[in-house]
Amino acid sequence: MTRIAAVALIIAAVGLAWAASVILAVAPSGTARSVGSGRPAYVEDGKLEFPRGFRSWTFVGANLSPVYNPGLSESTDRERKRHDAEPIGSFHNIYINRESYDAYLEDGKFPDPTILVMEIFRSERKDAEGVLTSGEFEGKRIALEVAVKDSSRPGGGVPWAYYNFELGANGEPAKSASAFPDNACYECHLKHASKDNVWVQFYPALRDPE
Repeated sequence: MTRIAAVALIIAAVGLAWAASVILAVAPSGTARSVGSGRPAYVEDGKLEFPRGFRSWTFVGANLSPVYNPGLSESTDRERKRHDAEPIGSFHNIYINRESYDAYLEDGKFPDPTILVMEIFRSERKDAEGVLTSGEFEGKRIALEVAVKDSSRPGGGVPWAYYNFELGANGEPAKSASAFPDNACYECHLKHASKDNVWVQFYPALRDPE
């Protein structure tokens, strides 16, 4: 390779690197932090941006429409209404951002910040092609809920905040959501979740790590 060709390659590489830095610099506010980053991002009014890319995070467990004991004094009307409206046997899939998962395995604590996402699907028995004769599978997505541990979140309050992202007709979640009042979810999680407001007792990847 001649010296001129080598210089040309170096110039081209520098140009590509500069272009990439410009693209990142002009990305919309919050995009680089929230999309698959595992860190919470907020919009101007303090709402949480939906954490896209969460399916690439660590899958910690699943359950089928668990219902809280009605005798629990901390069980809220919101939870009871949600369970009443949710189809029986719906799949709940729970994910945690990788950084927090690794930290928990190391010292048994959830760092600040931590994000957990619960994706809920309607249970279906008949597929469009008629392949199945028995069993159930995940059909339409019907809910997305997020729990965030973030001491610096807008509005402050208790360490954990809980969010419900409304779904559109096509199943796409709203771009942002407001936190529920602190007394709506926090106390029940605090008293009955086995570790730092997280239902570790129900999530094998956290409860029984390899």
